[in-house]
Amino acid sequence: MAIAMLGLTSAKAQVNLGVRGGFNITEMSFNEEVFDTSNRLGFFVGPVLKFSLPFPNLGLDIAGYYDQRDMKIDDETITQKSIIVPANLRLNIGFSDMAGIYLAAGPQISFNIGDDKYSWKDWDANKEQVDNTFRLKNSVFSVNLGGGVNLGRYEIGVNYNIGVSNTADVKSFKDVTDTAYDKRKAKTNTWQIHGTIYF
Repeated sequence: MAIAMLGLTSAKAQVNLGVRGGFNITEMSFNEEVFDTSNRLGFFVGPVLKFSLPFPNLGLDIAGYYDQRDMKIDDETITQKSIIVPANLRLNIGFSDMAGIYLAAGPQISFNIGDDKYSWKDWDANKEQVDNTFRLKNSVFSVNLGGGVNLGRYEIGVNYNIGVSNTADVKSFKDVTDTAYDKRKAKTNTWQIHGTIYF
């Protein structure tokens, strides 16, 4: 989509380079309610390119972020480090030359660059030991929906990132008379609050 949109830009299209950073609140969900999870805070920062398109009020931004987030599962904290590449189509609504709002939506792919496997032990309600393994995927596809306010060179926005592919596989193994083995798929949705300055 990004390549197609860039192909439509003309020599008159305006291109802005900036830096965006912000915080994310991560919520992890499983296909079955087995693990105790909670919201965790993280951050992201990186360069962003904003293009105007040869269509009224439409634009495109493409970014590359370093993203770090914590996810708490049971009593274990998992730290995920990624390179994230979103490409969002923007609808710009201007109130003046210096102020307006925008709506944005588009795909995002993230690449894991940190540890990909975590293991820990805990105990179930019957006081029996359980071995857990959490393995992060090498890449994850998701979709962004958001919007914000632009004030000249500055933007403030909020974004909701919806996990489409699985973030991780989680395995739980309990060695008792009746062996129990559970495997769960985890997806991650994230609220993001960010600020951008363009040069």
